Amino acid sequence: MQILMLEDDIGFATMLGELLASRGYKVCHFFEAVGAMEWLKEHRPELIISDIRMPGVSGIQFCRRLREGADGANVPVIMLSALSDEVHRVEALRSGADDYVCKPFSSGELLARIEALLRRCYGHRGIEQALVSGKLKLNYGTAEVFLDKERIELLPKEYGLLFQLLKSGGRVLAYSYLAEAVWGEDNLATRNTIKSTMSRLRLKLGESGKAISAIPGLGYKWTGE
Repeated sequence: MQILMLEDDIGFATMLGELLASRGYKVCHFFEAVGAMEWLKEHRPELIISDIRMPGVSGIQFCRRLREGADGANVPVIMLSALSDEVHRVEALRSGADDYVCKPFSSGELLARIEALLRRCYGHRGIEQALVSGKLKLNYGTAEVFLDKERIELLPKEYGLLFQLLKSGGRVLAYSYLAEAVWGEDNLATRNTIKSTMSRLRLKLGESGKAISAIPGLGYKWTGE
């Protein structure tokens, strides 16, 4: 599922983008609302996460324009803000936002709110609960990975790579694709970065790690069951 993110703080945007990517979401990020509105003319994300305070068009104004127009009018919106007073909460909800989350927030709370809103809007359409290959199981409803029924701990980028490999259906995943899908459009990884992260992932997967095949000059593919 794709999430459109509007956030003008590059540090916070990077952190949030990594969190979402590690849970299998594809993230498209904009620093301001005008570019996001143009993007929405050609794309339909499943969810929008927007900060309230942004340069130019605010998150509130963006949400109002979204609901008044045809481009993304029915896409669910979560508003993020450091403003916790009732006035701003009410204003955000009346502008068309479906939920309001105050900064700072825990990763668990935000992910739970995202999952709840997606269930409410889409039910279980198109949402699989797990990817399985041999003794390996990745449950992306809970972001857990099990090897022979024992849970293994993966770092966010390792989890993101494994998710992409398992859902690829054995297709070759290019370095450029992995960089964008796992590291995000605004924080592209080099080939060496991807190779070192993939090496750590292989070690943690033990024998199952042999299913990760390197395709010289191109990228990787999953050759497991």
